[in-house]
Amino acid sequence: MSQHPLARYGAVLGVCGLAGMGAGLVAGIVTATSDQTSWGSAALIAAAVALAMTSGLWASLRWWKGLDEAAQEAHKWAWWWGATVGGCFAGVILLTLLHGVGELGEAPFKSTLMLGAAIVIGFQLVGYGVAWAVWWLKRR
Repeated sequence: MSQHPLARYGAVLGVCGLAGMGAGLVAGIVTATSDQTSWGSAALIAAAVALAMTSGLWASLRWWKGLDEAAQEAHKWAWWWGATVGGCFAGVILLTLLHGVGELGEAPFKSTLMLGAAIVIGFQLVGYGVAWAVWWLKRR
């Protein structure tokens, strides 16, 4: 793997993106061609998603092992504080939306679940990014 940080990030992003597209393709094909309520369909989609997640974890582990100790500490600190604070904000928003604000309060369960997941992950990633930048700015 390249020693240039952007190339290393790009490699992990590429592996995760391809794995996610593969899992999405399998899910799309299974959904379009079979009974969506069968356990077999769910198991096939779960297997595709598990393989995609394993690929992403493998790429992330290779990336992590290539970092120096300072960079590892920056990422650990940023994830702990950024994702925790982001998760708190996401929780407030999600619980407020679940309470029922306009049409969102009447959304079907799957839509609400997906919206909640997107809100939590989005806020955790934004929080992580802000915390990571703060960690490095304090040490420069």
